[in-house]
Amino acid sequence: MSPISIAAPPSATPGFDPASRFPPGFLEGFGVRDLPGGYLLATLGQPLDQVFIVRSGRVRVYLASEARELSLAILEPGDVFVTHTPTFVQTLEPVTLWVLGTREFAARLAREPSITPAIMRVLGRILSNAVALVEDLAFRDVPARLARFLVRQAEQRGVMEADGCLLPLRLGTEDIACLLGTTRQSVSSQMNQWQREGLLTRRSRHALLIHDLPALALRSLASSG
Repeated sequence: MSPISIAAPPSATPGFDPASRFPPGFLEGFGVRDLPGGYLLATLGQPLDQVFIVRSGRVRVYLASEARELSLAILEPGDVFVTHTPTFVQTLEPVTLWVLGTREFAARLAREPSITPAIMRVLGRILSNAVALVEDLAFRDVPARLARFLVRQAEQRGVMEADGCLLPLRLGTEDIACLLGTTRQSVSSQMNQWQREGLLTRRSRHALLIHDLPALALRSLASSG
């Protein structure tokens, strides 16, 4: 098993300016939209022909049926997304977006190809999450899925302390359940079980302290048989 590195992505770093991901002047002419939490930006039946960049807040991209929802990605400041896709797009909290029509955005992209990596980063994350979700649903039970999710979050944004890895966790239990293709009750029950075992401690509403990260990583490898 490869070692776990603890590093925060740029968008998780305090003081990060999402505009810094783009060339000077690139964002001129973009509209600015302030939206409340829970706002549905796009649906399968009513996609918008727009590109948006998250300026602040978080946005969820997901698939849905009458029976369940499956999250594909959580977009954070600096992320770019095209709403004209077969997905649902919803704000998780109050957000501010830079918005532009897809045709005009394509023209800007042709003039400034250096921003292509910013777009590919989001598309790559959605594809990676989709593949991981299919793999998890096929081969892993809920405890293994949850363990793998927490380990990945720790790799991205955990902070090592004397008594373990402190993990800022802005997602609620329902959000995590949607990402893992399970129920809120299953996630809550498993987290409580691990707290009783001393594997982790809930520091606050938005932070976990993982006392034994290697042990959690081992649990993420368990298959559903």
